[in-house]
Amino acid sequence: MPAGRRIPRPPDTPPSRPPPPDTSDADVPADVAKAAGELTALNARIRTCEACGRAGAARVYGTGYPRAAVMVVKGSPSPEEASSAHAFEAEAPALTKAFEALGIPVAWVYGSTAVRCGDAPPSAGELEACSRHLLVEVESIQPRVLVAFGDAAVEAVRSLDGRCGLGVPDDIPRGQPVGLRGDLVMIATEELPAGVTNRDAKRRLWRDLQAVPKLIGLG
Repeated sequence: MPAGRRIPRPPDTPPSRPPPPDTSDADVPADVAKAAGELTALNARIRTCEACGRAGAARVYGTGYPRAAVMVVKGSPSPEEASSAHAFEAEAPALTKAFEALGIPVAWVYGSTAVRCGDAPPSAGELEACSRHLLVEVESIQPRVLVAFGDAAVEAVRSLDGRCGLGVPDDIPRGQPVGLRGDLVMIATEELPAGVTNRDAKRRLWRDLQAVPKLIGLG
């Protein structure tokens, strides 16, 4: 989830989801340009959002490819992310290494947070207030797999239940793919940063992520 990534130009194949894009901005496909525009507009709304008590000067925005096959969501920003304004600032190196080991280029991944301000654990009301932003990201990016890191991220997705065809079951077991609708599956896994710093949590996270390649058509 590199910060400041320009909108890349994907090659022509495979038609369903592009391979790692190059760095040219020329000939950007219409769906990628549309998604990028929607995400830019979303960032402007996040910048001025006062929907909950967490609202502050530091805001964190999603980062990654506008039509990524995999979307990753964590509960709340870390202090590093609040400083940089980019989601997954702290965990990006470890997660990039894990996804590349699974054959998933980082260009296929988009990262976001369930709430955009403050690093304290979010309340149910704060998750609900921020869910409108998460919904825009899901609908713009149209990922095949949504990886939710920890309970707050799972609850953020649960708050989307019934909107835009998303159905979230009551029971979401860790590490097992759960269908939200025909074109989207969620995997709930370890809380961050423990999932990339704690030995046992890292093992469980790695186990859970191994389901992702097959779900996006790589295995």
